[in-house]
Amino acid sequence: MAGINFVPEKILVVKAAGIGDLVLAIPALRALRARFTESEIDLLVTPKCSNILKNCPYINAIHVVRTKGMLNRIDQKDLWSILRKLYRLRKKHYDVLINLYHLFTDRGGSRMRGLCKAVGARYAIGRNTDGRGMFYDDSIPDSWTDPTYEQRHELELNLDVVRLLGAEDPGRGLEFWVQNEDRLEIQRILDREIFCENKGPRIALNLGGDALYKRWPDHHTAALGDLLMQRLSAQVLVVGGEKEIPAADRVISMMNKRPVNLAGKLDILELAALLEDCDLMVTNDTGPMHLSAAVGTPVVALFGPGKPDRYAPYGPPGFHTIIQHPLDCSPCTDFGCASRECMRHILPEDVCQKVADRLVLKEEACP
Repeated sequence: MAGINFVPEKILVVKAAGIGDLVLAIPALRALRARFTESEIDLLVTPKCSNILKNCPYINAIHVVRTKGMLNRIDQKDLWSILRKLYRLRKKHYDVLINLYHLFTDRGGSRMRGLCKAVGARYAIGRNTDGRGMFYDDSIPDSWTDPTYEQRHELELNLDVVRLLGAEDPGRGLEFWVQNEDRLEIQRILDREIFCENKGPRIALNLGGDALYKRWPDHHTAALGDLLMQRLSAQVLVVGGEKEIPAADRVISMMNKRPVNLAGKLDILELAALLEDCDLMVTNDTGPMHLSAAVGTPVVALFGPGKPDRYAPYGPPGFHTIIQHPLDCSPCTDFGCASRECMRHILPEDVCQKVADRLVLKEEACP
């Protein structure tokens, strides 16, 4: 066995990141379960990810550490709760701690080092991002700044980490576990909505994204919604979390025809059930993009400042469509960027054409 000379009884996998990051960790969890069939495999996540993998067969328990925001900030009022959680994790006496997330900043590296020390696992592995992971017992090389690393997809990097323990993925690609109860709830929700007369393809139009600098402008989104309904006779379903309700209201107020507004009405498991029933999803670079890929629904993904080779929806060649017009400043992580020029360069006409092309391809591929 690579890296360790014992069979771990208890493993803690840390993925303190966003929804999409956790979905991209599923193949690594599958690989761990295949390698360590009798081990207890637990998962440590952030509050927004607490329910995403509750139906995952590869893990035994999910623990939540209270952080918030893109940078996983810690509120002073949550500090005592976090310390209690770390104490309970330490009492479980984990043999191995696996951090699947990169160490984006020096502060992130310091916090992860502290987490490893607090949990007290016998062996810790992860990603040595730009030299910040020297404290791990074993690690894979990783970089956020070296462009040669941009060609490696996050899903594959997650698998590289668990390969340090001799774990190989027996499956292929993403998967997700949609429950019949969520499918029935989606049907009840849709039955309550007033659909337009369109009987064409069902298209989810996602407004969401914690990172505001990755969002498409509202007026572009509204224009695309009208084009999809006019040219493709599409059933357009606007989706997003509770935070996207104001954005949904703005977008819909700009449209000539009214779409189905589901913003703030679905939890993450219901969203998965909805996406499973859609013909296609148009989305920013955000978590539900990966959820759509996991349930097998094609994605037209709008990338501005992001790195599509590293974070694109995962699937067979040609299954998903990426639209990006990178500028000299791309890629970037300027969370405060107000102009979002890279996103403004993506035009509704172009997106509508890509959607039409992908739907034709889907029809041709069906028996």
